[in-house]
Amino acid sequence: MKDVLIGHRGEPDSWPENSLAGFEAVLSAGACYIETDVQLTVDGVPVLSHDTSLLRVTGQDIVITETEYETVRTIPAGYRESFGDSYQDFRIARLDQFVELLQQWPRARAFVEIKRASIIAHGKDHVVDTVMNAIKPAAPQCILISFDYDALVYARKHYRIPVGWVLPEWSADNRARAVDLGPDYLFCNRKRLPAAPASLWQGPWQWAIYTINNAAEANAYLQRGSHLIETNAIRQLMSAARNGASRT
Repeated sequence: MKDVLIGHRGEPDSWPENSLAGFEAVLSAGACYIETDVQLTVDGVPVLSHDTSLLRVTGQDIVITETEYETVRTIPAGYRESFGDSYQDFRIARLDQFVELLQQWPRARAFVEIKRASIIAHGKDHVVDTVMNAIKPAAPQCILISFDYDALVYARKHYRIPVGWVLPEWSADNRARAVDLGPDYLFCNRKRLPAAPASLWQGPWQWAIYTINNAAEANAYLQRGSHLIETNAIRQLMSAARNGASRT
C-alpha cells in the first residue's frame, strides 16, 4: 500500500507537523509520497507551515506573512500541546532544507502546497516564482498543489511541473474548471465528496483523498476510484498493509 499513501505534513500523529524529523522518519520507513505546506515570511523566505499563524505549533500567535524569517527561526516549534517538551529544540523549517532532505530519497515524491494566505500577502506570481526557485534542485521530485486555481494556471504557463488542484468544494462549476485546467492531480477532503456510490470525476488527473487514518477507510476510497490516500498515520497504514499481506 505504500505506493498509494501520502504522508500528510510528514506524520503529525507522531511528530510535530511539517518538521524535518517527521519527514525523515516517514521517508526512512519507505514512504513514496509526502506532502508539505509553504508560507512566505514578510521578507520572502519560504518556510514549512500550514497555518499563517504559528500559534498551534509554537504557542505564539505570530503571523508568518507579517514577520521576518530571523524572528520565525528562533521560535521553538515542538507543538507542545500534543508532544509536551519532547521537541522544543525543533524550529520552523525552510523549504530549501526540505528539498535537501528530499534529495536523499530520489525515488520519493513531494506534494508542495502553496497556501492562500501567502498568495494574498505577496501575490501569486511572486509566491510561485519563489517556491519554484527553492525547489529547483529537486524539481523532478515535486508536484505543486494549491487551493488557489489561478496560482496553478500561472505555474502551468511558466514552468514545466506537475500540478494538483485542492478542491474547495464539490460542484459542477469546479468540475468544469478542473476540465479546463487538466491538473495532474485532484485533491479532495473526504468530507466534501458526495456519498457513495457516486463516482469520482473522470479526467486526466489522479485523485488524492484526505485525511484518512485507518486501513479499512483507505481501502474503501481506493475501491471507489481514488489513486492516492493522504494520511496522518502513514507508517501505521504501511505496517497494517505489510501485516495483512503476511497473513495471506
